[in-house]
Amino acid sequence: MAGRRVWVAGFVVLFLGAAGNVSGSGYSIYEQGAKAMGNAGAFSARADDPSALFFNPAGILQLEGIQAQLGTTAIFLTGSRFQSSITGDDFRQEDNLAWPSSLYFTQKLGDDWAWGLAFTSPFGLKTQWGPGFEGRYISREANVAVVNVNANAARRLGKSWSVALGIDYAKADIRELSRNIDFSIVGQPDGFTKLTGDGNDIGWNVAARWASESGWLWGGSYRSEMKPDINGDVKFEDIPTAGPVSPAAFPDGPASASLPLPATFATGVGYISRGKWEGEFDIVWTGWSSFDHLQIDLKNNTLLLEDVDQTEDWKDTLSFRAGYIYRLNDEHQVRLGFYFDQNPIPDKHVRPRLPDADRSSAQVGYGYAGKSGFTFDFAYQALFFDDRSVKGNPASTDDPVQPGLYENFTHLVGVSFGWKFGK
Repeated sequence: MAGRRVWVAGFVVLFLGAAGNVSGSGYSIYEQGAKAMGNAGAFSARADDPSALFFNPAGILQLEGIQAQLGTTAIFLTGSRFQSSITGDDFRQEDNLAWPSSLYFTQKLGDDWAWGLAFTSPFGLKTQWGPGFEGRYISREANVAVVNVNANAARRLGKSWSVALGIDYAKADIRELSRNIDFSIVGQPDGFTKLTGDGNDIGWNVAARWASESGWLWGGSYRSEMKPDINGDVKFEDIPTAGPVSPAAFPDGPASASLPLPATFATGVGYISRGKWEGEFDIVWTGWSSFDHLQIDLKNNTLLLEDVDQTEDWKDTLSFRAGYIYRLNDEHQVRLGFYFDQNPIPDKHVRPRLPDADRSSAQVGYGYAGKSGFTFDFAYQALFFDDRSVKGNPASTDDPVQPGLYENFTHLVGVSFGWKFGK
């Protein structure tokens, strides 16, 4: 019982991925621009708007003058359901709406150099279960956001090649990670624990792009792993004031951990026809195996509050993405995209804080590019998760898993507004 109470006080920390994670494996968010989103994120070879700073910074050499783009994605968290293997009861997550957003700025410097600055939300986690949820002793709410600031310099190499090098600064903000505490063994109602905190780290990225005169393109972009050190506070509520358990056994206080923001590598091949269409196919690798253990340090240890060392054993994943654009004319185009995304979590470690599963997606999009330099992009995405049946022991002190069946569906709407200044 002691280990179980402690477990959330810390484990709550490391699923700090970020808010709104439903669109990439684990707690990643790959929707960082509506044009690319309409093509399922298959954009590392073409990379021809300011969101190239996220997908492939070597592409910003295509962007003339000074360009800026502001975008957001509405993630409708309304389709998650859990069916208990213990009681057969059904539970639904609370409806939520997340808004991961992006801001890009690029500038061309002569013929051979360009630079850019990006603010993105590349990782996120948002789940919330009601007070009667059967797995409430494992998770009630996980709400964390990661903001990344990324500066890049890009250089042209000959007619066909360009390269880029950048530096990343990531800040993770734990808005709430919480669970109930089971005091039924002492005849008392549930208690409650919540953790908040933040941390940051610095990383780097490198990219390359090749474009032939015949219309064939290739792109590759690598981002390093970052591990923000999270410093936060754990608070306890509704702790019994009489009997064998008392507030002194659950003191509020500092807690610390580290959050893996995994390395990624995206590569793709694209083709731009001389006529009306263009297309691309990408593969994205994410190094989730860096999340092998969760280690939490609680400053105010007691007999019922101990530090946590838990095996997670996540796996690296691949995502397969394809996109197609049809140009109606110089100003208007329509887009289609499809992808399949592996999930990194082994069956034995699936928890209600992040009930991830393999998923597939279909999306459509529209783009407008005015002669004045103003652009508008729109995308809609339907995201289908495989059903995930899990087995485990919810009372385990080291690896609590709520047995049952998770079902999930969600949809997303993205918009981006762009402006071009100068030639």
